[in-house]
Amino acid sequence: MQLDIVQNTDQFEALASEWNHLLEHSASHVPFLRHEYLRAWWDTLGGGEWSRGELCLVTARGEDGSLVGAAPLFFTQNREGENALLFLGSIEISDYLDVICRREDLPAFLGALLSRLTESDVPNWQVLDLYNILEDSPTLPVLSAAAGGLGWTYQQQKLQHCPY
Repeated sequence: MQLDIVQNTDQFEALASEWNHLLEHSASHVPFLRHEYLRAWWDTLGGGEWSRGELCLVTARGEDGSLVGAAPLFFTQNREGENALLFLGSIEISDYLDVICRREDLPAFLGALLSRLTESDVPNWQVLDLYNILEDSPTLPVLSAAAGGLGWTYQQQKLQHCPY
């Protein structure tokens, strides 16, 4: 699995078709993860919810070059003033966020993702704040295991209830 960092909007835009195709087969398939939604969110930083941010999408490609995973992240200071990586769509605008990956690829993708986020070309973050993941998302237990495997602290909190 080859993981790359996407840091400009032209590269992000070029992913549109294969992004949405992967989303159709993803473990978490919600409209807030569609490329056009996240691109519009990015263009306005959530309608101004965030004053600044740096695009930091992580894409994963299989041996055949196809997109097998995407983590729609951006770098900013979180609400506590810490350097953080957050999901595009965070916090108030989007109800459900997640990584984009088929269920069977989640362990390999999330393990590779966390390792990739420690490399020098990734902004110097302190906290990975992943808001608005559905509480029954298959990502959560896999993410917990991957974080524990690296000796990282993992904490899950219920932010607020969102009706279906």
